[in-house]
Amino acid sequence: MSSRSRNRSGFTLLEVLIALAILVFISLGIYQATVETYRLRDILSTEGDFYNQIRLSMEIMQKDLAAMYSPGLMAPAPSPSPGIPAPGSGGFGVPAAPDAESQTLLSGELGQTSEFWLPATDKTGLRNSRFKGTETKMSFITLSHQRIYKDSPESDFSKVTYELLRDENNRDAETLVLVKTENAEAFNTDDQREKEKSRSFFLLPGITKARFRYLRKNKEEWKEYSAWDNASEDFKNAYPDLIEVSLSVKGPSRLTFEGVFKLRPEVPLRGINPSH
Repeated sequence: MSSRSRNRSGFTLLEVLIALAILVFISLGIYQATVETYRLRDILSTEGDFYNQIRLSMEIMQKDLAAMYSPGLMAPAPSPSPGIPAPGSGGFGVPAAPDAESQTLLSGELGQTSEFWLPATDKTGLRNSRFKGTETKMSFITLSHQRIYKDSPESDFSKVTYELLRDENNRDAETLVLVKTENAEAFNTDDQREKEKSRSFFLLPGITKARFRYLRKNKEEWKEYSAWDNASEDFKNAYPDLIEVSLSVKGPSRLTFEGVFKLRPEVPLRGINPSH
């Protein structure tokens, strides 16, 4: 009788305590591994978001610059005046002088420079686009706009401005934010309507230091400029060969980035040298 009772007996208290201790150690190890996994995931996600935002901002800027547009680059050469030989050439090749009607038109609205367009070259109204840049801002016409809504009155062209502004959402840090402003009414020269129809996109916050520079190749040498305006005589109808963007960015969790990006305007036919 006593033998059967011993066979039916369960675990002893000591065995149960040992089993519980082992279970606690295993559970604690699983918990620590799980917590560490989530911590590493958050770190990698934060770092990925930080660096991806920088990369995407520069890719958006590169896309707009690569599709920079100016109608004058595709315009045919002016037709010569019949019967007037070019000096020293023995042939006919002197462009016709502007007539009175053209001079009257060009002295009016067609002859005015706007924020994005240069004066018309003739009475047809053909204008070269204007590229204007400083160390903190640049504006130009681009062919990279995409119309999202089928029947919206938008074209593939747009006016684009990139500028560095004070980050109002982070006043304590005194940082800057890269802002893209776009207006799909690219061929409207009314500067007031330009402000009304523009949309702004905040691309990259947390910038502690940034600068735009404009490079132009002269034979085998590169020249650097802190400002560029092809409405001026120094850069008449010319575009930079390269645009250099220097950035210092501060992110969350003490993340920092310093780098230099060199972006190339294609203008808009491949093979054309922007500085010509």
